[in-house]
Order: sequence, then structure tokens, then C-alpha cells
Amino acid sequence: MNVEIFIDENYPETTVKIYAKTYSKDLEWIKDQLLGHPQDKITAFTGSEVQILSYKDILRFYSLDNKVYLDTMKSTYTTRLRLYQLEDRLPKKQFIKISRSEIVNLDYVKGLDLSFTGTIALELKNGQVSYVSRRSLKNFKEALGL
Repeated sequence: MNVEIFIDENYPETTVKIYAKTYSKDLEWIKDQLLGHPQDKITAFTGSEVQILSYKDILRFYSLDNKVYLDTMKSTYTTRLRLYQLEDRLPKKQFIKISRSEIVNLDYVKGLDLSFTGTIALELKNGQVSYVSRRSLKNFKEALGL
């Protein structure tokens, strides 16, 4: 990706143009960020309560028994979104899919255990341990520069 910024006093208004081969979710995200419409909240459910949570407070999303759960430092909630929908909505630099059934917030990864053959164990800041699947290992390593 190339980024160029031109400063010209003759322009009455800031204009942003993006040239791309195809339209993608990344372009949609950039547009939302530029226009100030970022989706950084999610509706979460626990019992009869409904909470609106910020992405920055979520440690991980995971599916279990056809439900999608999300963990914060204090509690576990359910959401009505599917993992593939969340994957499209979540900030790519903050959240990464580590298996078919789990997406983690890299800001809450406390440590990595590389001693497992063929996979990586993640220790989260709340003490939980998750594992990067073999299928997701390459993308995970690239994201972290391993």
C-alpha cells in the first residue's frame, strides 16, 4: 500500500482519494475511520442484562456449542454475532483469529509458550490459556513478527 499526502493551500477542503483494484473490507474500514464512523462497540448479553462493551475491554471471542462468547477481565458474555462477522468488524491490528473458534485481543496476551510442537500457547492477562491452531500459525507468526 502506498500513502501520499499533498499539502496545497489552494484546496478549500481536505479530499481523500483511494485507488484500488477491488473493493474490500479493509477499504470499508479505512473509509469508516476517515469519516468518523468506527464500529468500536458491541452488544453483549448475560442472563437478562444487555451491555454495550468497547472492543478495547474484550480479551477474546470464542464459539462453543453453537454460541459465541466474549470474555472481559470481569465477566463472560454472549453475542448474537458469528465469529466470521466479528472477524470482519474487529480492528485487524488488535484482534487476530487463532483458530476456527477463537479470536484474541493482542493487547491482552501476557505471554507466549513456544515449547509446544506445531503450535503456540497464549497466556492471557486474566490467566486463561488459549492455543494457536496449526492452520492459523502462519498468520499469527506474521502478525507478531515471529
